[in-house]
Amino acid sequence: MGFFDYFITVSPQFGSYAWTFFIVQIILVASGAYFIWLHTERNVARATFFRQLGIALLIVGGFGVALGVARMLNVPTFNQRFWFYIQLVIELILGGYVVYYMRNVLPELVRNARTRTPAPRQNPAAAAPATPRPVATTGRREARRERKRKSK
Repeated sequence: MGFFDYFITVSPQFGSYAWTFFIVQIILVASGAYFIWLHTERNVARATFFRQLGIALLIVGGFGVALGVARMLNVPTFNQRFWFYIQLVIELILGGYVVYYMRNVLPELVRNARTRTPAPRQNPAAAAPATPRPVATTGRREARRERKRKSK
């Protein structure tokens, strides 16, 4: 039972590993906020990916920051080491999925998004000039009355 005692032992001290992990969580929250609100992409597929990645980083990093603060405040249930290890495993799974998605799924989505982009519009100045509108021979009121008569 000695191996599991390490994980469930109360550890209110914030050692160097805990500080490093806590700082990484803050960086994850900051990068998630960047991807959500500041990062711009022209490609729709990449923009969607980075926005979803930002949301995931914000959630996971926010949970890690909350765990770190709970451990700093010596909250009885959350000052055990296994919470940080569970958080680490979740982040490693998320990182693995992001790498898989970027290598296998995203390139195909980017290619499909490129083929669906509309053709560039022609320069309106280069187009043939439109024929001028005829000069009105009646007033607006008479034209409206005529349209109403036609619609009845």
